[in-house]
Amino acid sequence: MLIGTPLLQAFGRMGCGGLILSTRGHVLAANAEARRILGETFDLTDESLDLLDGSGRDVIKRLLARARTRIQLDGENWMLTTRKSQRPLIMSTIPVPVLGEEEPHTVLILIDLDRTPQPHTTALERIFGLTTAEARLAALLASGATVAEAATTFKVSVATVRTQLAAIFSKTHISRQAELIILVSRLSALV
Repeated sequence: MLIGTPLLQAFGRMGCGGLILSTRGHVLAANAEARRILGETFDLTDESLDLLDGSGRDVIKRLLARARTRIQLDGENWMLTTRKSQRPLIMSTIPVPVLGEEEPHTVLILIDLDRTPQPHTTALERIFGLTTAEARLAALLASGATVAEAATTFKVSVATVRTQLAAIFSKTHISRQAELIILVSRLSALV
C-alpha cells in the first residue's frame, strides 16, 4: 500500500478529493472524489482519469494554472480555482515524508464547495436510535431541503415531517434545524 493511501481514504469520507504526487509531480494515487472533481473540471473521460495513476502531471499543471487566488490561513497556503458557473475549488498541499527518499511526496487536497458529503443513514440510525424514515429525513434536511420539500420527496404531509423532525431533535438532543445540519455533516465521514 502506498504511503498516504489511508489519508486519501479519510479525505474521501469527508467529501474531499485527494491525490498523492511524487516529487516530480506525477500522480501516484487519487481517491474517487479527486477523480470526480478533475473529471468534471476538465471534462475528462474515464480513460483519461485512468491515466492519472500513470502520470497525470499535465492535469495537475492545468489545475494549478487555474489557481488565481491564494489565501493564508493559520500558516497554511490555500489556492482558489475559479470554475464556470460553480463555486471555487479550494486546494492545499501537505508534504508526506517517505522512508528512504530525500524528498517527501505531496498530498493535494481538493475541496469542492458545490458538493455536500452525504451521511450514511445507517450510522444515524445506530448512533441516535433514529428510525429509517427519521434518518432519511435528517439526511435530506442536512442536504438543504426544506420541510415542505421533504414532505413532497417522501410523499407524506408536512405535519408528518414535522412530527418526525421533533423526534429527531429529541433523540439527537438538539433544537434547531441548523444544529441538525452541523451534526449530520460531522457524521458524513462515517461510511
